[in-house]
Order: sequence, then structure tokens, then C-alpha cells
Amino acid sequence: MSKVSQLRQKAQTFLKKGKIDKAIEEYKKLLSVESRNPNLYNELGDIYLRASDRVQAVSAFEKASANYEKVALYNNAVAVCKKILRIIPNRLETIFKLGELKGKQKLLGEAENYFSQYFDAIIADPKSAGEEIQERIEGVLELIPDCEGIWSKASDVFSHLEIKSRAAEILAELIARNSLSGDPQRINFYRSRLDLLKQALKRDEIEKIDAIISVAAADTPKVETPGTPDTSGPEADLDGAGIKLTDYASEVASDQNAAMGEPAAVEAEHVIEEEPAAVETEHVIDEEATAGENEYAIDEENDSGAVDTSGSGDLSDLLEEEDAIIENESSIKNLAEEITSNVEEDDFRSHYDLGMAYIEMGLFGDAVKELQISARSEQLQLQSLEMVGLCFLSMDTPGLAVKQLERGLQISKQSGGESMGIHYNLGLAFEALDDPEKAREHFEEVYIVDVTFRDISEKMKKFSTVS
Repeated sequence: MSKVSQLRQKAQTFLKKGKIDKAIEEYKKLLSVESRNPNLYNELGDIYLRASDRVQAVSAFEKASANYEKVALYNNAVAVCKKILRIIPNRLETIFKLGELKGKQKLLGEAENYFSQYFDAIIADPKSAGEEIQERIEGVLELIPDCEGIWSKASDVFSHLEIKSRAAEILAELIARNSLSGDPQRINFYRSRLDLLKQALKRDEIEKIDAIISVAAADTPKVETPGTPDTSGPEADLDGAGIKLTDYASEVASDQNAAMGEPAAVEAEHVIEEEPAAVETEHVIDEEATAGENEYAIDEENDSGAVDTSGSGDLSDLLEEEDAIIENESSIKNLAEEITSNVEEDDFRSHYDLGMAYIEMGLFGDAVKELQISARSEQLQLQSLEMVGLCFLSMDTPGLAVKQLERGLQISKQSGGESMGIHYNLGLAFEALDDPEKAREHFEEVYIVDVTFRDISEKMKKFSTVS
């Protein structure tokens, strides 16, 4: 048994005996060995809550969230942030972090909601803004550049902070963008606000604002509807199904946890006063969709085949950016492996968590290896098999997916477990295998139980002519 396992076992023994202070000391020793393991910080936070030490609990949860974020486990980071908000409602630091996490996941509607809440609080009390507020606002605008509602509210924040020139620049950008869509009502709304701000600006600042309106209208892309997700990026599509695996994997994980009644303590309806139902803290897993990776495309001239580098930088710069992305993905994978380097073979929950992390990073082969280990656990077997099936679908091997999912279906029948998701996934697999009869058969099993399940109504319409 490794040193980490020994320390954890000792801590769990103290917890069972109600010796919380000694358990905390053991977890501190654990973290001296694995200082970047987010699961340990999350568990320590729960223990601090049992000791009614909310300050230390929040500190531990913040470290857990930060380390989950480093390995691209954004859903886990989100769940831990929600724990913090149940301890300290309306905590601005956490609300802002939730906006950042949702933005990284390309869940722009949710990101907008959190950032709007953050901006509203700053507007209501400008003194609550820290020294980094301007940098934060600029970061938000860079993270979700096409969200008009956030840009408008950012202008309000700058105005309340007496940074009038930047507030006016943002309004000028919005006027220029809306000029493309020909929306006079919006343009007039922003112009009226801009006219008020101009009264406090210097001549050179006004000239700069006017230049933005005249120049930006010619080359600024049209603003998308606020909250519309960005669907660009090379996320894996289930062949023939039009579904993102990383998105769907998150939904499946949440559905399975809910069905199994796992005490993950991450759902919003759970009150913080509740003590963890089990001594061994269940690690939070995916709640919502995750986003795809950045995509860099190089345009080519139709007539000559030459690379067009105008407006997109030198070719060497683009290649350097791509190398940086690859290096970053490699470092994330290495960090994920480092976190679980001392995981015992029978620590099935940690193997499952690592498998889910690999899915979020698009490393489906690595995910399969970890999920096959976690499938040895009776508690995790069903959901592990389902995720393995989805990985095989993403790897364009629907035949292997069918084998895994049918095995899962058999287990669910024997145990009385939830089978609706498995039937749906089998429908996707047979759809990819161009077997409409079997696809419809499994989709029907879902439809007769829940007509609102994901896009099942659309699937039934698609296969309505299949006899």
C-alpha cells in the first residue's frame, strides 16, 4: 500500500471514530505529498464543514476548484464553486469564477448570467470592485466577445467606476456592430447612452470614439444572439447522430448519478448544513456540457493555392500557436496522470474521474483504459460501460460500442438499474451502423418512458417511416 493510501486510510479511520481534528491533520499530510490533487482538497473541505469551520472549508474548496480547472475538469470546478456559494451566498469572487468556467466550456448563456450578476453587484457597490476590476472586465470581453448583453453591461460598469472613455469605446463598438444588422432601435439606444458619456470626454477621446464607429462598422463581425453557444471547434461528433460526445458524456454522467442517488453533495438543492452522507467523499463529476478545443484554420487563395496570411498573422506564428496548443494539451494530460499517479488499482472512483477527464480532453483511447478499470466496481459498472460505449462511438467504432452497451443493458436488467440512457446510446450506435430498425427499436424504449428525453422526439420523427 502506498504512503498516500496509508494516510487516507488513517484519516478515514479517524473520521469513523468522530476524531475530525486528527483526520484533518492526516489530510494535511496527504496534501504535502499530493499538493495538486483536487480530490483531496474537496474531501478536506467537506471535513472542515463537519467541524463547522466554514472559513477553512471555503479555502479548501477554492484550491480544489483551481486544481480541477488546471486539468480541464471544468464541471468538477463548477460543482465545487457551487458548494462555496452555499456557504457564502453572493460571494463575488466565486460568481466571477463560475462565469469564467462557463465561458471556457462555451456555455455562453450561463457565463453571461454569472458575469451579469457580478457586474450588477459592482454597479450597486463600486467600492466592492478590487484593483483588478478593469483587467477582469477586459478578460470577460475577450472570453465571450460576441455577447452583446455583456458588452453593454461592461460599459455600465466602467461608467460607474468613472472610466468614461472605456465605457464610451464599448458603446461605439456596439453601435458599429449593430450597423451591420441594420437594427435602428438598438443603435439609437446605444447612441443615446454614448451622447451622455461624451459630455465628460475630452476632444481627443471623442475623436477616437467617432473613429471606432466609422471604421469598426466595416470589419467587425455581426454580434450573435446573447447566450448562443459557439459550436466551432473539433469536438468529436457521434457519426450520423450530430451529437458532441463531450457534451453528451456530461449529461449521461449527471443522469446516472441522479439515478443512483450518489451523495456527491454538488447539486444546488442540497443545503450546506447537511453532513456528508458517507465517510468517503464522492468526487463530483460532470454536470453540464464541456467545450471543444480551439481550431486554427489557414485560408488558401483559390487561384494560386498560396497561403493567405493577411489579417491572421505570419504562417510561422500560426504554427507556433498550434505547437503551443499541443504542448498545453500534453501538459494537462501529464498533470491529470500525476494527480492519479498514486491511485491504487482498486480505487475505482479515481479511475472513473480520470476517464471522465480524458473524455473532456478528447483523449478517448486513454478514457477507455480508465473506464474499463472502473467498470470492475459494482457501483460504477453501469455508467462506466455506458461511457466506454460512447468513447467507441467517438472513435468511429460503433460495433464495439454496441457490444459494451448491450453488456450494460443486460446488467441493468439484472440489477433493475436505469436503462433509458443505454437504450438511447444503442439507438445512436445502430444509427451509426446504418441499421434503422434496431435504432428505432431502442429509441422507442426511451420514447415510451420519457418523451422529453434529450432529442428523442426528433429521433422518433426521423425514424417514423421505419417499419
